[in-house]
Parts: sequence; structure tokens; C-alpha cells
Amino acid sequence: MSSTLLWILLPLAVGVALLAYRGKATWLPALLGGALCLFLAWVAAELPLGVVMQLGPFTTEIAPTMVLFGRSFTLDNAHTPILTLLYLLQALWLFGVHLAKPGRLFVPLSLICLALLVGALAVQPFLYAALLLAMAALLLVPLLSPPGSHPGLGVQRYLQFQVFAVPFILFTGWILSGVEANPNNLTLVLRAGLLLALGFGFLLALFPFHGWVPVLAGQSHPYVFGFLILFLPSVAMVFGLGFFDRYGWLRDGTFTGALLLAAGGLMALLGGAWAASERHMGRLFGYATMVAGGYSIQAIGLGGAAGVQAFFALLIPQGLAIWAWAAALSRLPLPEEGAADLSEVTQGAPKHPLALAVLLAALACLAGLPLLGSFSGRLAVLQGAATVAPWAAVFSLLGSLGLLVAGGRVLAAALAASLPRPPGWVEEAQPELVDKSSDLYNPYVWAFAVVSALALLGGGLFPQLFWGMVPRLAALFSQLFP
Repeated sequence: MSSTLLWILLPLAVGVALLAYRGKATWLPALLGGALCLFLAWVAAELPLGVVMQLGPFTTEIAPTMVLFGRSFTLDNAHTPILTLLYLLQALWLFGVHLAKPGRLFVPLSLICLALLVGALAVQPFLYAALLLAMAALLLVPLLSPPGSHPGLGVQRYLQFQVFAVPFILFTGWILSGVEANPNNLTLVLRAGLLLALGFGFLLALFPFHGWVPVLAGQSHPYVFGFLILFLPSVAMVFGLGFFDRYGWLRDGTFTGALLLAAGGLMALLGGAWAASERHMGRLFGYATMVAGGYSIQAIGLGGAAGVQAFFALLIPQGLAIWAWAAALSRLPLPEEGAADLSEVTQGAPKHPLALAVLLAALACLAGLPLLGSFSGRLAVLQGAATVAPWAAVFSLLGSLGLLVAGGRVLAAALAASLPRPPGWVEEAQPELVDKSSDLYNPYVWAFAVVSALALLGGGLFPQLFWGMVPRLAALFSQLFP
């Protein structure tokens, strides 16, 4: 058995098979996909690769390498922590489908997308990962723009920038071969650095290529957008860390860290500033993910072991917060074209108190409040950035403050919607009626609220639960984290 067969081809085949499912039990594909992801996460966490194992009367070995379509795909023991994390997160997203209702295609396409993203981490030569990332981005288009609907401006910009990133990264690989042969050639170094910056600027929606993020967030289903904005940039950042791990001139260059700190700080600042005045709940979600992405970029910009650990320390709690926000926002009453105005959405506060509470907790986590999961990682990033570029740390801090202002506005609107009605309202004539569709009478929503609370608060109250896994994740990059 090969690791490629297990973690890439198997979920790919299951996703393709689920595309043909037409049964009435809409919960069955999500249950099967979630169970498969939990199994794959367990195998990655418990079973070693490249070792002959005795399973009763049988012997088996999970080979780390497989040649497919003329390319080598390698997933060894260094990859098992990131595989465990990705498939656990995927299982969480699939188990939330019943609550969020993102559409019939979400389960199969998200499984296929994750298989392609894992393939991007495994393929050799590693620059071919750009093609697999682009394929995963294209695969999500039917979810962002369902069949029969006209693709909006956000989908069009998203496609343009994701496709633009591919040639820049591939051309970078061609130039890097010359840089390795002659590292003192400053012309080649500058060209490679510029192409690499443009490629990842398109891929990660860095300023000034970030315009599609809030637009797409306002036009698409919140759960679909949340899945996209978590998995694609996260895997792309891990792919980007591979460049630093392979090329010493890029890792040791003084300009690299400063550029990443500036880009991340500016991304967080702009996201927080626009979030503070945004009234559209979908676009507010997009700006919040920009703040989170800015901190992750700054963590990479810190360089070395500290930067890699800070990146993974942020990846876990921010991923959980994005999932909780996306599921909670999907639960609120939204028009067909996407998330609505702040005043419209918060009118559902009396009917959906648990969803709004989870949304506010996720917003606070993405803002980096103490006692929440992202606080430890955010603090590490701010402390590291303050010693190198204090102004970049100030930019990120202002972005978090802007996101807190947005959270205060959401909370104020929700409290206003929950105030007692003035005399004369029809609802007062029927106080004995109980709305059984309320969150308070839905056990599934209660389970979602409990899981979200444990995920968001557990990382803050017991940071060792997350930090214990961080060194194993960082060990994927042997030169950055020796």
C-alpha cells in the first residue's frame, strides 16, 4: 500500500463516487466522508510509514513514495502531522454540513479538493504543486456559483488571480535553477524574488490583489467561502514555506522577512479598518479572514524556528474560528444571494441566540482576545515583529482593534434586536406560543455550540493542547526547524 493511494487517491475516488449519489438521505454523504476523514487522520497519527507492520496474520507496509503520471508523490513520516490536521479539519467541515446546508455538491467536491491539496504537498518536483493548487481552486467554482446561476464579480476575480499565480510560480522554478548554479548573480536573485512575490501575492490575496476576498464573501455561501479561504491559503502557505526550506539565499535574505512583515501588517490593517465600518455580514467575514491571513504572513516573515512555530500555532485556532463563524453565519436567515446587512441578520437574534453567540466568539478569536485559542500565537507574532519592525506590529494590532470594533457593532445590533417589543405589537398578544424552530430547541445546534466553545476556549485556557502539536508540524521543514 502506498501513502499516495491512501491519502490522495482514496478520498479522490470517494469524492467522485459521491458525485453520483442521488439518494434522499442528504446526510449520508457527509457522514461517510466525515468517517473516512477521521479514519485517514487516525492512520496518519498512529501508523508509521515505510515500516513493515504485523496486523494479525497479515503484514503490510505503507510505502512513502509512488510514481503517478510520471511524477513522484512522497508522503513520509514528516508529513503525518499535517495530514492528521488537514483530515481532522475536513471531518469537522463535513460534520457541519447538516447545519450549514451548503449544497449537495459540497461533500464530494470538498473531498476531491482536499485530495488535490494533499497532492500539492506531496508532488515532486515541488513546483508542480502550483498546478494542483490551481486545479483545486477551479474545482470549487461550482460551489461558489451553482449551476444555472450567473457567476458574480467575486468569482471572476477569484479565478483570475488564482490562475495568474501559476505562471509566475512556474517561471520562478525555472529561474531558481540558475540561482542555485550561480547564487552571486544578483540579477537572477532579484528576478526570482519578484516573480515569487507576484505569484504568492496572487495566490494568497495580498495587497493589492485582495479585492476578490470581501466581494466573494458577500456573494457566496458562507460555508463554502469559509472552506475555500481556510484550506487553499493554508496549504499555499505551507507550500511557500517549502521555498524557504529549500533555498538558503531566500531564507537568509534580509529583504524577505521585512517584505513579509510589511505585507502581513498591511493586510491585517486594511482588513480591520474596513471591518470596523462594514455592515454586510458576508463582507465582514471576508475582512476578518484578511486579518487572520495577515498574522499568518507575518509569522512566516519572522523566519527560523520561531516563525514556523508561530505559523502553525495560528493555523489551528484560526481554522477552528473560521469553521465556527462560517457554520454560525449559515444558520442565520440570509437572502439567496449571500449574507445580508447587519441589521437584517441580527433580527434573528431571538430565534438564533446560539448561532449568534458562536459567531461573536469566533470573531473575538480571530481578533486575538485573551483566553481564546489564537491569543498565544498572536502574542508570539506581535512580540517577534516588535523586535524587528515595530511599525508592522502596530499595523497588525490596529487590524485586531478594528475587528473588535466590528464585533462590538454586531453585539450591539443583536442586543437591540433582542429588546422587548413596545406595547401594541401583535406578538405580545400571543406570549404562550413557543417557536420550536429556535436554536434552543435544536439538539444539533446545541452540539455545535458546545463543540465550538470547546474548540475556541480550549486553545486559550489550555494552550498546551495546541502547542504540543506545533513542533511536530514544524518538523516538516528540517532547515527552518532543525
